[in-house]
This record gives sequence, structure tokens and C-alpha cells, in this order.
Amino acid sequence: MKLRSLLSGLDYEEVKGDAEVEVGGLSYDSRKSGPESLFFSLTRDAERSRANIKDALNRGVRAVVMRGGGDGEAARAAATIVRSERPRLLMGAAASRFFNAPSERIDLVGVTGTSGKTTTTYLLQSIFEAAGLPTGIIGTVGIFIRGRKVYSGLTTPESVDFESSLAEMEREGVKAAAAEVSSVGIAEGRVEYLNFRGCLFTNLGRDHLDLHGTIENYFAAKLRLFTEILPHSRRTDTVAVSRGDDPYGRRVLDAVKGRKVSFGFDSSLDAHPIEYQADLSGIHGTISVLGKKLRIETSMVGEPNLLNILGASALSVALGIDGGAVEEGARRCPGAPGRMEAIAAKPGVNVLVDYAHKPDALDAVLRTVRKLTPGRIICVFGCGGDRDRGKRPVMGEIAARLSDIPIVTSDNPRTEKPLAIISEIEEGLKKAGRVRGKKASSIGAGDYLVEPDRRAAIFAALQVAVAGDTVLVAGKGHENYQLLGSDVIHFDDREVVRELAAELNRG
Repeated sequence: MKLRSLLSGLDYEEVKGDAEVEVGGLSYDSRKSGPESLFFSLTRDAERSRANIKDALNRGVRAVVMRGGGDGEAARAAATIVRSERPRLLMGAAASRFFNAPSERIDLVGVTGTSGKTTTTYLLQSIFEAAGLPTGIIGTVGIFIRGRKVYSGLTTPESVDFESSLAEMEREGVKAAAAEVSSVGIAEGRVEYLNFRGCLFTNLGRDHLDLHGTIENYFAAKLRLFTEILPHSRRTDTVAVSRGDDPYGRRVLDAVKGRKVSFGFDSSLDAHPIEYQADLSGIHGTISVLGKKLRIETSMVGEPNLLNILGASALSVALGIDGGAVEEGARRCPGAPGRMEAIAAKPGVNVLVDYAHKPDALDAVLRTVRKLTPGRIICVFGCGGDRDRGKRPVMGEIAARLSDIPIVTSDNPRTEKPLAIISEIEEGLKKAGRVRGKKASSIGAGDYLVEPDRRAAIFAALQVAVAGDTVLVAGKGHENYQLLGSDVIHFDDREVVRELAAELNRG
């Protein structure tokens, strides 16, 4: 495609150079740029932008999108320069055109909210496929096409990766895609030009305040998916689904002008439970969805997962999926990796690995575990470095209040010192009246432990656990790495639990 045709009618300031240059691909990472790529320089840092543009030009790129009036390197290389003050939005529009807007033909559904996004997309995939619709997944765990992982990175990928993945799905016969839509992805314009068939809001709690500043700004970013992006979809008969017994979910429903469906525990909502039992064997019961009575039998654990099932069922039925497929899809779905995932360990001890790395998620999972645990809850958790520091004492207080033995450890410290992060978590534990214990073998009621080494922290939890107890390892879920300074080391909570349990059982 010629650059002039690709950019025709799109929003940019000017083109300097040959507008007839051939564009054979789009890139925003200079390292992945080829001779026919149109390279988008997205960073606002002038020095980094120059370095990235230079690298792209050295790889043969002949056209560059950038902020500002021009760049000496690009001019010297006789490259075509496209000036745009909003290069990420321009990239989204160009990506949609370059890949021939696959979301106009694939049934793309978006899921946003603080917690439950990943599990809901896995449920939607299972339900859609039970209905005979091959379905892709886009989200935190990666992008999957017919079970094959093709991308690992951002929860909501940059528009080029999003559109190219949808185009690949279409080529491989995929009919639907369930995507997690993060507030950051919305704020940065990564999903601005996608054509959603339906969008679902799960809930809202504290997250990404280092970017958004306030909860209201965070909510406003998510709300745009329903009030601006979904209404502009080229798909007909779109639908917004939101939790009706959540204050923010109700605000979403109030703001939506088109077709909308509510879900939650309240019997007045469009999708709600009629009767159910939730225990460590799973969830068993009957739900009502838009007037249809559906039987739910699943190995997924806890009321938060019942809410995920209600939301996925509501969206599926609203899109015309048969009730039998909803029942079968829920039954088949094991849940998402690292979300309330049970790991076999010591006899009589339940071990769950969960991605809960923010206050509301940790609160919800601990409340769920409390209902399912006859004995004590031993909670291993930490907080990530270089992220929202304000949540650290909050999570400490939650663990102090809702678990019997909190064990504070490292999550992904990144460039911060692990003990400095732990010290801020301890503020919440101490405020709640907890006292720092010295070692696991002598832990008393009201104590908490500190063990910066995550493997040693998990070992301590398994050591003190007895029959009837639940060990919750929270924060990393499906992740198989730990970020320590500039190093990425292999670390998978699930693997570590299995290895340490084997050691203890042999001993």
C-alpha cells in the first residue's frame, strides 16, 4: 500500500518527502522494523525518539511517523517524515486500514474492569466454542489463536499487534475473539479503531493510580469503552453488559445509551443466581439469564467466579448464543491460569495460586477463601516495585484482617529495594495490630512473618500449614518470571509449590 493511500483522510499534521513510498508493514519497535515498514516513534522523550528513529533507519525504514517538525537523521537518510502530535492514535487508524479492519467480521468482545477480566475472557472463549464458534483470546496471559500462543506482552496490545492478530485469526477461520481491555490501553488509544460487538464491565477497585492519579480518572478511562468506543463500532446490534449491583457498574449502565444488560447477585438484574452452592469442589446451581434458566456445574471456585460466569453468560445470551452452549461452556472451562488455581501439596492442605496483586482483588480472594476454609488461611503476598506505592499499606491491612498468618515477601521488586517495599506493606499490618514474628515454627496468633525470598516464603507457608488450612500464594498467578532490578529470572509460583511440596512429603 502506498503511504498516501494508507494515510488518506486520517488525522496528521503534514508529510515531508515522498508520499508514494510503498508501505509493506507497520512497526513501533525499531528492532522489529524492516525496509518497507512505516515506523511510528511513540515515545515523548526526545533523546529516545532520536535513538529509535536512527535504529529504524539503519534497518532500512523509508518512512517515519514522529512528533515535532523533523529529525536530522531522517532528513539525511532521505526518509519520508509524517508529523503527528498523536502518533499512537494515527497508528491505530493506519493499522485498522492496513489489516483491512478484521473486527468488522470477527465478533470481537471486550472485557474491562479491575478484577475478573482474564477469567471472563476464558469463559467467553469456552462458551463461544461450545456454540461452534472458534474463538481467540487477547489478554494478560497472551494472545491465543486456536490454542497457539502468538504474543506475550501487554494485557491490551498496541494497535498494530491487536489488528495483525485479529487478521491472523480471520485467516485461520476464527469467528470470535474475547479481549481484555485495560484502562491504560483505552487511555493510550490502542483500541480506538476496533469494532466491538459487545463490551463487559466487571467491577472497579484501586489500580493504575500511578498513571491515572485518582479512582475517578481511572473509572473515566474505562467508561470511554462504553460511551465512545463501543457506540462508534461499525457492527450492528452491539451490547453493553455491566454488573448492576456494583456502584461503578451501575454508573456504566446509566451512561450507556444503547442496548444494555445487567448482571449480579440481585434478583432484579438481567442475569442473577436463582440458587447455588460454592465450595472447594466448585460451583453448582441455577442462574437466570435474560429470562432463560440455566444449570451451572463448574470446577471453578468461589463467588467471584460465579460473578464471572454471570457476566460471560449475560454477554453470550445477549449476542444470541444458545443457553445449552452457555451451560456446556461453563462446565468445560477450568478457569484462567493462575486464577484461584488449586495446586496439590500436603495432604489435607489446600493451596491456591492467584494473580491478586491489588487491594480489591486480594480482599475478594481472601473473603472467598475464608468461606471455603475450615482451618487457617496462610497468605503469602507482596507488592510490585516502581508502581502505585499507596496500595502497599492497604494490602498489608487487608492481609492482616482477612488471613490468619500473613507472610510478606517480594513480588516483582523491579528497581526498588525489596525490603523498602516490604516496610511500606508492614505499615498496614502494624496499623491493624499485627506483630512481626521471628520465624515460622514459632508463629503465634496476631503475628506476621517477613521473608523477602519468595521461594523461602512459600516454603515457610507450606511448613506451618496443617490439615484444614489453606495456603494462598497471591500476586503473580500465571507469571513464570520475577523482575529483580534489570534481571528477569524464571519463577513460577505453581512450579515452586509443587517442588517444595515434594521436598516436604519426602522428608
